[in-house]
Amino acid sequence: MRGSGKRGAVRKQLLRGAAISAALLVGVLTPHLAHAQRAIPETTDDVRRLPIPPVDRSHEPVIILAGGTLLDGRGGAPIPNAVIVLQGDRILAAGPAGTSVPANAARTIDARGLWILPGLIDLHIHFTQQRGTDMGRYSDSPAAAAIRGTVLAEQMVTAGITAARDVGTMDDVALRIKEAVDRGMIRGPRVLWSGKLIASTGGHGDEVTSTATGREKPNLGGDPHGVDGPWEWRKAVREQVRRLSDWIKISAPAAREELAAAIDEAHSLGVPVAIDSYGKYTDWAIEAGVDTLEHPLLLSDQAVPLMKKHGTAFVPTIGAFDNLLEGGYPTAGIPGGGFYYTHSRRFVINQQDHLKRVNEAWRAGVPIGVGTDIPFENEWRYPDAYFRELDYLHQAGMTNADVLASATSTGARILRMGDKLGTIEPGKIADILVVGANPLDSLKNLRDVRYVVADGKVVVENGPR
Repeated sequence: MRGSGKRGAVRKQLLRGAAISAALLVGVLTPHLAHAQRAIPETTDDVRRLPIPPVDRSHEPVIILAGGTLLDGRGGAPIPNAVIVLQGDRILAAGPAGTSVPANAARTIDARGLWILPGLIDLHIHFTQQRGTDMGRYSDSPAAAAIRGTVLAEQMVTAGITAARDVGTMDDVALRIKEAVDRGMIRGPRVLWSGKLIASTGGHGDEVTSTATGREKPNLGGDPHGVDGPWEWRKAVREQVRRLSDWIKISAPAAREELAAAIDEAHSLGVPVAIDSYGKYTDWAIEAGVDTLEHPLLLSDQAVPLMKKHGTAFVPTIGAFDNLLEGGYPTAGIPGGGFYYTHSRRFVINQQDHLKRVNEAWRAGVPIGVGTDIPFENEWRYPDAYFRELDYLHQAGMTNADVLASATSTGARILRMGDKLGTIEPGKIADILVVGANPLDSLKNLRDVRYVVADGKVVVENGPR
């Protein structure tokens, strides 16, 4: 860069940095391109946005959805008798009848009487969760977790959930599920993964006893799992980015400078950060610029104003705590009523307070996303848990339209994929859900799945009824 002197050069550098930072906030550039002057034309369809060669989709088959009512996710009125044109993994056109369509369509889906909307998004899952009525009979392993995660991926996409963020996984299981979906080896949602949860020694994720049961975890070994001090937290972030993580997941308790160091390091590498937190640690993380707050646990009265001020998104996972209060997880030996035997959860949880905090955040204009966080018994709790989570958001005061936005367009923006997902418009990835009735009338209508298109492929066909 040329300048008229050292001060001028520094001033230009600062102005240029400020301009790029502003652009990042509105999604004009992807975070990892903060040093670049031009956006890269073609990137990977994940948060990392790695440059890839141009993709020629002109020879891919064309699919048309015609006659349904379109809720395109952009906030406008429903579009009756709509036409959506897909080619390969992208949307070519979307609009009312009369929208230009290619003459060489490989398939036309008759959507008359049906409702068409963007695929749903779950922002808080763990592919390595346990399942089964006799968990204690079998020891766990990455291979076992991968099998369970593959089953969960199938459950998700068949319910119309076409994108999911894994916020903490055993080994590289979530990455390999992401790879298997991308390569067409299994059916599942688009996966964004967070690698290993980063925790301080003895913090949430590094306790020797499991949450709620009080049983000592097996196979901890002699090596420390937690990290301590700002530079160890920075190194842990770098290790997760090196492992191809799309997001970083951190937890409390931790020192203020540790949280700030991890968030700063991740942002310097163009990777967003989620936190599982509570109390003062939440306030510290928000002030340090954390991107999403997971759970409404022990929020201070300052938390929501701080989220609004700093642009923090909120993923409440209300159902996860209602499950814990109302019966627990019997097959895992976890009794209902609250958190038990865990050092990092020494406080009472209250469902009405959680709903109140979500309402407070919604009224303040904090972006709210949908996340389930079901750690056990997914074979019968999922996908019902997702739709119950939508109901909880509605109970918290959100309108059906706002809840639907949280599950689609708002969720995509929180995911850092708003330019590729969350709405039905030309250029976006073809992730589409077709249901039998208007979800704006009742969120229960989202359960009536007729077709699911994921990455341009029709993966579910229930057809007319």
